[in-house]
Amino acid sequence: MPRVLFFADKWCEGKIQNGVSEWETNLWKSLECTHLASVDVFHGDDYFLKTESSSDHAFLAKCVLDRPDLIVLVIYRLPGTATNVPSFETLNKISNELHIPILAIWGDLQSNSQFEIAAAVSPYANLNIYTASSQAAKGVMQSDRFLYSWVPKDERLFKNYEVKRDIPIAYLGSPKPDRMTAVHFLEHNGVAVKYTGGERECHITIAHYVELLNRSQISLSFSRSVGTHVVNARVFETMHAGAMLLEQEGDETSKLFEPMVDYVTFKSHEDLLEKARYYLAHPDEAQKIARNGREKTLEKYSAASFWRIAFSKIFEAEVARISTILNVINYPELK
Repeated sequence: MPRVLFFADKWCEGKIQNGVSEWETNLWKSLECTHLASVDVFHGDDYFLKTESSSDHAFLAKCVLDRPDLIVLVIYRLPGTATNVPSFETLNKISNELHIPILAIWGDLQSNSQFEIAAAVSPYANLNIYTASSQAAKGVMQSDRFLYSWVPKDERLFKNYEVKRDIPIAYLGSPKPDRMTAVHFLEHNGVAVKYTGGERECHITIAHYVELLNRSQISLSFSRSVGTHVVNARVFETMHAGAMLLEQEGDETSKLFEPMVDYVTFKSHEDLLEKARYYLAHPDEAQKIARNGREKTLEKYSAASFWRIAFSKIFEAEVARISTILNVINYPELK
C-alpha cells in the first residue's frame, strides 16, 4: 500500500481564528476513506504556531526520516515566502535528491495568483491536479503535468443520511454581494432561504455543514468566481448529500453533469424564483433530480476514482506494481 504524506494547512488561510480548513481536510480524508493508501499529514501552519520554528526544515526532516511513496502538496503561497509553505530548496531536495514524487493540487487555478504559484511549483511536481475550471491550465508550461478533475470528498461524512428534509432551500457559502442579492430576491418574494457559512465570514464545522445539506430539499449554488465560470466543491457536496442542486447557469458544471437531469440551472433572478417555487411545489421531481445527481457522483466522481487516476498518472512508469498494490487492472481516463 502506498504511503502518502500531505503537506497542507490545518487552518483556513493558515489562521487559527478562521477555523479548520475544509478544503485541505477533505483532500487528505478523501484518500483516507478509500483505504487505497496509508495517509499522514504535516500541517505547516500548525507546526509554526506551536513551535515558532521553521515548518520547512521540519517537513524536510520528516520526508528524510519517513521516505513516503508520494507527497501531496496543497499550498496558496509561493514556496519560501511564508512559514506554512516549503521552500524551493526543499522541493528540489525532495524531488531530485530523495526522488519522492510530488502531486500538487490546486482549487482555484483560474486565479492569476494561484496560476503563478502553480507555474513556479510545476518543475518539482510530477503532476498538478486542478479543479473548478477546465480551462484554467490552457497555455501553461509543461501542460502534460496538469490534469483537470473533480473535487473528491470524505465519503464517510458526505453522504445521504436520509433524515427529514425540513429546510426548503439553503445557501451555504460565502455571502458575496451578488449571491446575497439573489438570496434576498427569493426572500422578498416569499421563498424562505436558510443561509450561513463561508470559511472566512461565518465558519461552521464540516459536520454541521453536512447536516444542513442533508436537511435541505434544495441547495443553492453559484457558478461564477474570480470573474469566470467554475464548478465548486458545493456541487459535489450537495450531490453526495442527496439534495437537489439549483445552480446559476455556467459552462463548467454542465461538463460533468446534465442540466435539468442531474441538477437544475437558472439564468436570472426571475428564473431562479420560478424554479424554486416549482420544485418546492413538486418535491417528487426534485427528489428524482437529486437521486440522478447523487448516482452519477458515486459512479463517476468518487474519491476512489480520483485517487486511482492520480496514482496511475504519478506512477506511470510503475503501473504494473501500483495496479497490483491497489488491486486495480484498468484506470479510467478523465475526459
